[in-house]
Amino acid sequence: MKPIPIRLLMIITGLMFFNTGFSQEGNALFQTHCTACHTIGGGRRVGPDLINILDKRSLEWTVSFIRSSQTMINSGDPEAMAIFKEYNKILMPDPPLTDNQTRSVVEYISQLGKMILSGDTTSFSIKPEPDLLAETSPENIRKGLLMFTGKKRLTNHGPSCGACHKVRDDRVFTSGVLAKELTQSFEIMGSAGVAAILRNPPFPVMTAAYAKYPLTEDEVIDLTAYLKSVSDERVYQHPRDYSMLFGIAGVFFFFVSLAGTYIFYAGRKKLAVNHRILSRHSRTIN
Repeated sequence: MKPIPIRLLMIITGLMFFNTGFSQEGNALFQTHCTACHTIGGGRRVGPDLINILDKRSLEWTVSFIRSSQTMINSGDPEAMAIFKEYNKILMPDPPLTDNQTRSVVEYISQLGKMILSGDTTSFSIKPEPDLLAETSPENIRKGLLMFTGKKRLTNHGPSCGACHKVRDDRVFTSGVLAKELTQSFEIMGSAGVAAILRNPPFPVMTAAYAKYPLTEDEVIDLTAYLKSVSDERVYQHPRDYSMLFGIAGVFFFFVSLAGTYIFYAGRKKLAVNHRILSRHSRTIN
């Protein structure tokens, strides 16, 4: 039996390492923390495609950016700030990963990217992402509107989007201002990006809000269809400012309440019940 060539042995060992070792942890972590906003070879989503990430920046910089992109942006790092501006100033949440876990994610991204670029896809299959809205109808948009505003309760009883977010839509009377406006979210992220965030929210507040109350796939489709309609129709909307109306109404009802209080309490007793008895008794003694 001929000995196995060293080169072949190294390749076999590397494939075993890829399939069973370090990168498997990276794969699991990537699916949990990254897929909502990033792809590897699938194109831009909320954030950049990561297929050749280490060809653009060093491993140390990449690990630091993943650990806390906000820290690097606040420190004035030029590359971090450039990415922040290029991707619509959407902050990437700091994931709960250690340095070693972050390195395993980067290793996974690098290895899978090299296999894709080399055309070696025999050990896995890359399925094109289906068009989420291919078979949607106005009914999906209507349901999405009801769910966004809270008029239709979500299946798992999670909070409505409108509790925190605002959109430019004449059909929505009022909405939240605690989080980012979503009028152009579909234009920025596309159906894949919007759906990925709805399925697996990467932002801390959303993660906490929907951890026990995830959206169903039908709800993801309906909300994505609604946000697409909002983005498409935004130029035809005419937002109304009700602040002056509410101010006038407030002043009116204040004076009405004041007048009512005066009318109903004008004839009320102003002295104690026993005041007259006490007064008579005092006069008698004197």
